[in-house]
Amino acid sequence: MVLAIVRSLRLTDPEILDFGCGTGWFTANLSHWGRATGIDLSEAAIAQARAAYPHVPFIAGSVYDMTLPAEHFDLVVSQEVVAHVEDPAAYLDIIARILKPNGYLIITAANRFVIQRWDYGPDPDAHIKFYPSRGEFRAMLRRRFRVLRTTSAIPIGNRGILRLVNSYKVNKALGWVISPRHLERLKEWAGFGYTLVALAQKLP
Repeated sequence: MVLAIVRSLRLTDPEILDFGCGTGWFTANLSHWGRATGIDLSEAAIAQARAAYPHVPFIAGSVYDMTLPAEHFDLVVSQEVVAHVEDPAAYLDIIARILKPNGYLIITAANRFVIQRWDYGPDPDAHIKFYPSRGEFRAMLRRRFRVLRTTSAIPIGNRGILRLVNSYKVNKALGWVISPRHLERLKEWAGFGYTLVALAQKLP
């Protein structure tokens, strides 16, 4: 879904920054659409990324401690990072500072609505976990960005209303009148996906 959004922007040779790039595979995909750079806090992950994708620049470190060039990037991609930083507002301020005027942000976060209705087993407490609602997600972005669209991805969940929404029997019955892919898109549009996805543009 994120790459589809990147494609839809039709940017010409953009400077792209991938926050929380891990071992770099997604940054390498982004490099097909522009000059992509990956950043991650884990030095071990960055070492793997550099070894696997030597043609892509990677940086190890905390975004709070490094000085990135102001108004340099056309597009920032941030997947499943904002929920795990100490200060989400400050994190978004950093992104706004480094984006060019009218630059784009594609950002994702785990969806509280689904997290609360999905039995996914033990959850380690060793890291920060701020899971926003769809409304909170939009509100936190609107401080510095124009929110162009929001959706969700990966419909899942087995508690409350999601037990019905994702019921095999219900979905099989609906399959007689609506295609499985269209049904999945309806769930994503309704906010029943595990991941919230937003496309936003830096405010002037």
